[in-house]
Amino acid sequence: MQTLPTLLFLLFALNRSAPHSSIEGSYLARTLNGRAVPADIRIPVTSGDVRLFRLEQGLLRLSQGGRFTLYFRYHHQLVRRGAQPTSTPVMSDSESGTYSVSKDRLIFTPAKKKGARTRTSITATIEGNEIKATYVLQDATIRQPITLELRRDESYW
Repeated sequence: MQTLPTLLFLLFALNRSAPHSSIEGSYLARTLNGRAVPADIRIPVTSGDVRLFRLEQGLLRLSQGGRFTLYFRYHHQLVRRGAQPTSTPVMSDSESGTYSVSKDRLIFTPAKKKGARTRTSITATIEGNEIKATYVLQDATIRQPITLELRRDESYW
């Protein structure tokens, strides 16, 4: 009766060799540009003014069928030259779209929002329970690299 142990071994081996067969789940932002979340980003604008962005929480949900939702809570304000940041209300937003997996890489393609430009895809790496995405915030005058590191956290959704 070696059939049952052989079958169990094959099932185990097939499940282990399937690339990223279980990446679906929730991932919580742990760091933003190497700093623990909550974390600030200061983006210089004109005349010494700064856009201050504070990420309070980022949560990425990867669903079956290649769909994702990124939910984030943050503060955002324009700090005038020489002024101090003030307390601002927490804002929230979300992005959704599709993702694909190729070996240890994830490619996120945000859905187009009505009246908005098409967003560029973001490439991330996945290793075990961690995802690392690096992208550039950019407009006509600003180019700010951003790195977001997330870790699987099954306590969400």
